[in-house]
Amino acid sequence: MTNKIVVVGGVAAGATAAAKARRTDENAEITLIEKGEYISYANCGIPYHLGGVIPQRDKLLLHTPESFGQRFNVKVLVNTEAVQIDTARKQIKTLSHGKPDYIDYDRLILANGAEPVLPPVKGLNESDFFMLRTVTQMDNIIENIKAYNPNKAVIIGGGYIGVETAEALKNCNLDVTVIEALPYILPGFEPETALKIFETMKTSGINIVSGRKATECIKNDNKQLIKLDDGTEIETDLLIISTGVKPDTKLVETAGIEIGALGGIIVNEKMETSIQDIYAAGDIVEKKNIITGKNCLLPLAVPANKEGRTAGCNAAGGDLKFSGVIGTSVVSFRDACVARTGLTYEEAKRHGFKPDYIYVENSDHAEYYPNPKFIFLKLIFDKDSGKILGASASGTEGVTRRIDIISTAIYAGLKVTDLEQLEFCYSPPHGAAKDIVNISGYVASNELRGIGYGITPQQFLATYKNKNERMHILDVRTPAEYRQYHHEKAENIPLKNLRESLKNLDKTRVIYVYCAVGFRGYIAVKILRFYGFEAYNILGGLEALKRFKKL
Repeated sequence: MTNKIVVVGGVAAGATAAAKARRTDENAEITLIEKGEYISYANCGIPYHLGGVIPQRDKLLLHTPESFGQRFNVKVLVNTEAVQIDTARKQIKTLSHGKPDYIDYDRLILANGAEPVLPPVKGLNESDFFMLRTVTQMDNIIENIKAYNPNKAVIIGGGYIGVETAEALKNCNLDVTVIEALPYILPGFEPETALKIFETMKTSGINIVSGRKATECIKNDNKQLIKLDDGTEIETDLLIISTGVKPDTKLVETAGIEIGALGGIIVNEKMETSIQDIYAAGDIVEKKNIITGKNCLLPLAVPANKEGRTAGCNAAGGDLKFSGVIGTSVVSFRDACVARTGLTYEEAKRHGFKPDYIYVENSDHAEYYPNPKFIFLKLIFDKDSGKILGASASGTEGVTRRIDIISTAIYAGLKVTDLEQLEFCYSPPHGAAKDIVNISGYVASNELRGIGYGITPQQFLATYKNKNERMHILDVRTPAEYRQYHHEKAENIPLKNLRESLKNLDKTRVIYVYCAVGFRGYIAVKILRFYGFEAYNILGGLEALKRFKKL
């Protein structure tokens, strides 16, 4: 008997599910339903076509409905919306151009994704605004720019899409303002690493308004006025909304399929829902976080494709399991890049861990080889077990490689002591003999062993703010570095002169040591500790301190 498989949703998870189902069962009758005009397109590439980085629009269309149908022997229905599921009859009701139809299924895969979350802005529904999630929405923005030649653009929302859209519109020669309600842009990232993107956006001419909410939108001819909660008014010719998404579960609300506390469909590791023979994948489902063991929402392409592959295989009679997500992502603006994996420090606290963290900074390849690019890395780990909980990094080169390594380490359940032992490719143009991932392992492991004597920049600044009279701040960089920039209360004793200067130091005072990025400071602290001084190394050095002065 032929297995009738119906897939609802034709982009990342849906197209992957249909293709995997075909590879699993050549005899299955597979139907793919997509309410839009396009399927299997590179939605992550949309901002880059808008900004001219990907000049050819067709590059985004990985398959046409015809080419996908031909390659995988799938019946593709575009401009067709699934509107109702009859689980008793195993039947889907669809609408295409207002005309209803009914499609029977043996196995159903729901991959209809997410829907946008609109901010509570007065007058927004009556205004002219755009979003940037689909090819059609991209086309509409491009047509608007060509037709009206706007000068100013406002983007409400400073997450992934907001940042990428800002770069695209800046490439179109618009004056761009990004409004983010939270204190920092890229609120899903550690602020001290997201700072790299913030600074690059600012130097590129992007106006960033953070910690402010848009409260009202007033339309006036071809222009619009955006009012903020502090009374500020910003005029714009083009308004983009990028305030996030939520699972689009309207189709399943009357079907009896279990919805979780976070608003997504509940699935098991085989992507099966609470209703037999119905699977779900992609942004519509809640995902198990490998680190916490709890469900989360993670609307990203990588897990969507993995889930689609799992659902498609199992719906066609195969046996695959999806292990869950870690939360690994990256965003860039111009040459600046910020990436993360696992939990942030605050997330780790909320989930009941006893987290600690360290900062390191090092070049992407041997520093003596031309054009080294520095990477700033924050590593989060559990104090009790030493297990790696997360990491966040920023820079211009080599950032994603390091975060991918740490993501793999988290998946494998490794501890920070394991990072000390990892072995990487090395030659001067391609890496360092001591990679920054190894160095993060050294620093974190030393803290766990009680021999690191590190203090975070935040801890140091809090102590300094309290005007602790016992503080003695020591800068162990060279005099030339010290003259260029130094902490206002720091005494400069270069590391090479430290031993001969010990007689001039007061053992009744606590010494806080810094260098540029932390290594020389660590050496200094070890010397001071050996001679009976209470000394601490500021993790990440002066570079980390400077970041926190900017936040």
